Amino acid sequence: MLVFALLSMDVKNAMYRMWRRTVQSICTRPKHTISGSRHHFLSQSPLWLLLLMLLCAGCGPIPRANTQAIASAAPSYIYTPPPTRIVHGSVTFADMQFPDTVNPLFANSNVDFELDNALWGQPVFYDQQFHVYADELTEVPLPSNGDVRDGGKTVIMRLRHDLRWSDGQPIVASDYRYWWQLDQDSNTGATTTSGYDQIASIDTPDRYTVILHMKRPFGAYLYYLPYAAPQHAWGKYRHIDLQSLPAVFLAPTVTSGPYKIGQMVNNQSYALLPNSYYVSTTFHGPFLAHLTYSFYPSASALSLAAQQQKVDVTMGYLSDTLPDFSHLPSSVQLLQVPAAAYEHLDFNNANALLQSLNVRKAIELAINICGMIQSVLNVADCSRRATQVEPPPSRFFDPTIIPSPYDLSQARQLLALDGWKMGSAGILVKNGQTLSLRLVTTSHDPQRMAVSTWIQHDLLAVGIQVQIIYVDLNTLFGLYTKGGVLATGNYDLALFSYANSPEPDDEYQVFASSQIPSASAPDLSNYARVNDPQIDQALLDARNTVVMSQRVQDYRRFLERLATQVYIIPLFVDMTVMTANTRVYNVIPNPDQSANTWNIADWWVR
Repeated sequence: MLVFALLSMDVKNAMYRMWRRTVQSICTRPKHTISGSRHHFLSQSPLWLLLLMLLCAGCGPIPRANTQAIASAAPSYIYTPPPTRIVHGSVTFADMQFPDTVNPLFANSNVDFELDNALWGQPVFYDQQFHVYADELTEVPLPSNGDVRDGGKTVIMRLRHDLRWSDGQPIVASDYRYWWQLDQDSNTGATTTSGYDQIASIDTPDRYTVILHMKRPFGAYLYYLPYAAPQHAWGKYRHIDLQSLPAVFLAPTVTSGPYKIGQMVNNQSYALLPNSYYVSTTFHGPFLAHLTYSFYPSASALSLAAQQQKVDVTMGYLSDTLPDFSHLPSSVQLLQVPAAAYEHLDFNNANALLQSLNVRKAIELAINICGMIQSVLNVADCSRRATQVEPPPSRFFDPTIIPSPYDLSQARQLLALDGWKMGSAGILVKNGQTLSLRLVTTSHDPQRMAVSTWIQHDLLAVGIQVQIIYVDLNTLFGLYTKGGVLATGNYDLALFSYANSPEPDDEYQVFASSQIPSASAPDLSNYARVNDPQIDQALLDARNTVVMSQRVQDYRRFLERLATQVYIIPLFVDMTVMTANTRVYNVIPNPDQSANTWNIADWWVR
């Protein structure tokens, strides 16, 4: 997870995926989410490596560890193969924004990443279940296959030998080191540098081996494997100049993905052509002769284009403002899956009134979350209820955490135990102070307005007075030094969304006590001001091991503690919504809402 440009939800951190994390355009704050790539962690069983290995003394390839255990693996990648390998047909896909850039070093919005998957290969990628697969590598680097050594301080990336840039030049190990050097140089202005800064140095003993020397064992290493950049094409430019060069920033002439740019009309469209040099360890395409990206100014205009079959695939819809899809023809499918993103209620845990667990728990019990979901979201059941901050398909989801019930009687008992008594005005009073709270949320959002009003009504039933305050995105998510409401803690309750990536390391940035924003650290993201040694330890333990089974245990300790202490109340998950013409095969929505083109290499048409 990282923060990325706020586009469809409130993002947790300013760094989601490799290049994702800035602040998107509508009202979401992604968690690690910053903006970046699509990868996931495989389950890893405890395996032992033989200590005796042949170490080559020269510059030959790095030998494999001699393991006798079988590495655990993701399920086999499944797709519908085309009837012929002949490249043919055309597809147009669309969103509601034109990309700011199609270079992953600078990407910061969902649409940037939608184009990235077509134009750039990746070391590894994540599917719709957050399983990880190799793309440019011959295998996913894991402790179990000997590619992760020294307890996680050495990571070996083994490249395919047939990788080529779109101009036919070979993609070699030094291109990955070059990308990392660009990313870590502040002159470049890369969107996401955190995570990659855990790499101390990179060796390239041969053309097909990249060795990452980590500063410490880093559990999230798979999410931060460096991409390749075409040093033969960009190396002649100063790092500081790359953002100003259209041939690098807006319409790269040398790329590595299944498609390449044929033509770009700024603020209108990208016309892509198949990259005949593209190969992948997992994907099979490209299969399309023409792939076009276009954008429409609104959800209604986008859905109308889908209805009229002017476009084949549409995405980027917000589940709280969905257009009317009832008139889609039978040849256009509506695709919806639960997103790895959730609406939640933050407590300001530094507020003396809210430092009592009894009060926080009473608030949770007093909100009829199931009724809210059915009424506000207009759905028939409570299947969208979020029970924790790592909802499915997170590989770290804890099924033992059950949703809190709606129980006004127990809520009143807990408040009474804490010394609160009902005053004459129907508001709880303790030591002459009323239990009155300020709830802040984003303005101009009908769904949030309805949810806020629902919470206000439910809490009044137990004697808690809630004042709703609506603010714009910049005010809500601004830096501490800019007077940001969340950063400065100028609230009691806050309603917004968190968007997750497949990697939960950004939970550290959101819940570790060292990440509470202040005047000296204005850009930190622990807005809820959680200060719990048990949570700190669990998050640190998960960061400092590369053993998947141990990471799962550590994150579940974190999730359980967060739930039992009610530092935040998860409410409901968002939805990923797309449309796809039935003539287009292998369009699969992704719970990571910036990754709906994750398998665009394998799209094809009848």
